[in-house]
Amino acid sequence: MLVYDITNEKSFDNIKNWIRNIEEHASSDVERMILGNKCDMNEKRQVSKEKGEKLAIDYGIKFLETSAKSSINVEEAFFTLARDIMTKLNRKMNDNSSSGAGGPVKITENRSKKSSFFRCTLL
Repeated sequence: MLVYDITNEKSFDNIKNWIRNIEEHASSDVERMILGNKCDMNEKRQVSKEKGEKLAIDYGIKFLETSAKSSINVEEAFFTLARDIMTKLNRKMNDNSSSGAGGPVKITENRSKKSSFFRCTLL
């Protein structure tokens, strides 16, 4: 997840550098997502939603605006990324099924009043 602050243009400008670093140093099939955080502070916005969406489209990456403070789209961002990773893992496992590489992956949510976390298990 590449996160920038919508109230800080410089943080948005850094996204391109971070993407370049991912392309240079991470595996080619790494999942990426751009998040514009602090969408609850629209009155201080320096980066338009359209600008964030355009950057994501240019790189073929998913995009969401979030607010960690107000819990807007935070859970959705993690679930979306987890589902995308799960889909990619399942596809790889199906491609390698003839070599006995295990079964599909399922990601479930465990909720309690104090915290929320993901559990990843092989089926």
